Amino acid sequence: MNKSKLVSICFLLLITVFAFSAVTYQDGKVLFTFKTNIKATSVFLAGNFNNWSTSAMPMQLVDGVWQLAIALDPGTYQYKYVINGTTWKEDPEAPSYVDDGFGGKNGAFVLTSNFEVNSVGGPKKTISKNYEINQNREDTIYVDEDGYVVIRLYAKADRVFIAGDFNGWSDKDTEAYFVEDGIWEAVLELTPGVYEYKFIVDGNWVFDPNAFAFGDDGFGGKNGAFEVIEENGQLTVRAPQSGEGR
Repeated sequence: MNKSKLVSICFLLLITVFAFSAVTYQDGKVLFTFKTNIKATSVFLAGNFNNWSTSAMPMQLVDGVWQLAIALDPGTYQYKYVINGTTWKEDPEAPSYVDDGFGGKNGAFVLTSNFEVNSVGGPKKTISKNYEINQNREDTIYVDEDGYVVIRLYAKADRVFIAGDFNGWSDKDTEAYFVEDGIWEAVLELTPGVYEYKFIVDGNWVFDPNAFAFGDDGFGGKNGAFEVIEENGQLTVRAPQSGEGR
């Protein structure tokens, strides 16, 4: 995002909401879909394909889902959603993320010459579909009262990050918070699905010993795995039940 946006962004209220979104290629266009539980009278798509305009690309509400299909040439793209003209919202289901230069993140994807939508840096690693249930775990993963997934880790460290398929496996995008007595908390806004992850402790990639389950990380190690589900209108977490990765 260019520097000219800094002043305006300082006055925008950035709020986090439960949302579902996807970027796909259909019928010769890139289709963006977005669903939010806040009252939205308008949603605009902003990105490096329209000079980050907050009004050039209005989305249409169809059966409760905001949608917009646009023609793009093969290339690398970044984007955000602008809700009600004031709220910039990153895509929680973006193919990948990049730093937006203002302490947040932009959704990012590569449209290949074959018109496939990939994460920045290439297609994502295939997620393990056979999970080993962790029978000896302590209960350190839960959904808080605001609907965020919280994952705790005990570590003697200066800095801790979490990486997973929810943030394009970025090792510096999502920092954990120090609580007390060596406890760190990663707080995630997630939609229902199966997720794999690791912690980065002072630069070292480590698996969560208290993960609900483990999956092969493709490099001779293992990732933690959990499933987010919705029950009676509330999110909760559990071990993966379906055996399916996201």
